[in-house]
Amino acid sequence: MVNVRISIIIPVYQTKDYVETCVRSYLAQSFPDLEILLIDDGSTDGSGAVCDALAEEDARVRVIHQKNGGVSRARNRGLEEARGEFVIFGDSDDWVDADLLEWLSTKREESGADVVCHAYARELPGGTEYPSKALEKTFMTSDEYIAGSLGEASGMILSACLGMYPKDTAREVRFREDLPYGEDSLFLVSLLAKLKTVYYEPKAFYHYRVTREGNTLGRTSLAKLEKVISACEAMTRVWENTEGSAYHYLLRLLADNEIEAARTAHAEGNQEAFLRHRRAARKLAKTIRHYEDIPARARLRRTLSAASPVLGVGLYNRLRGFE
Repeated sequence: MVNVRISIIIPVYQTKDYVETCVRSYLAQSFPDLEILLIDDGSTDGSGAVCDALAEEDARVRVIHQKNGGVSRARNRGLEEARGEFVIFGDSDDWVDADLLEWLSTKREESGADVVCHAYARELPGGTEYPSKALEKTFMTSDEYIAGSLGEASGMILSACLGMYPKDTAREVRFREDLPYGEDSLFLVSLLAKLKTVYYEPKAFYHYRVTREGNTLGRTSLAKLEKVISACEAMTRVWENTEGSAYHYLLRLLADNEIEAARTAHAEGNQEAFLRHRRAARKLAKTIRHYEDIPARARLRRTLSAASPVLGVGLYNRLRGFE
């Protein structure tokens, strides 16, 4: 098979009821120069057979079966096998609009940006949400994109599924296989550190299936939050020697997770972890309160929340007149 313009890398694990919808949304693209790599990560529910049937039907689909190793290992295998000049990533229970690839390719040519990114929709049992907002501009530096994505009003997330990337650079970065959470954001942040420019519009081409409501970080366990913190720490290390706002906003993200970890440790009755995460949160809040590129209210909120992780947000809201 000759090389193609865009390779679509989709890890598949236990999504028999959804994977066909996902793949067909890519096969229906108005942009034809593509390949779809389905990495069956040891599924036992029949997902692999669905993938094989799709490959029999359309030569643009390739299936790779491997032992279960996690989403990062599956994505890395996809990067190794990809023949496209550019790569995009998808999750096997989500789907995309039919003009996504054409839009990505056109905006890449028109803007000359290294990376082209878009927004997403949250598909909940009760309807669709469109959380992402426009940034101040569409063409920006990688630093500006990270800072803008982490702004409190952006409604954006740092996800590898929301952009198109040069394959060779993506292969250099790869996904951290030892991180069970946050590896997606770490990949994107590390990739953007190697590239200079981003084109972004808040067009929700990607549909993220939320199978149950209330699945938020604030209701997760301390063990998971500590793994997320490890990923956040790695993200800050990538950008710590750079000028600009990305590093400041990544530190703020780390502070938010330390505060949440302190709250969760308190709720779980883990005093040692509560004190440890509160100390870390206070140290970070003391640092970011000097960053004037972060809004003053956001800095105040972190200062109060770090001082008292359990009561700080309530105090902040009362000061703003919300309660």
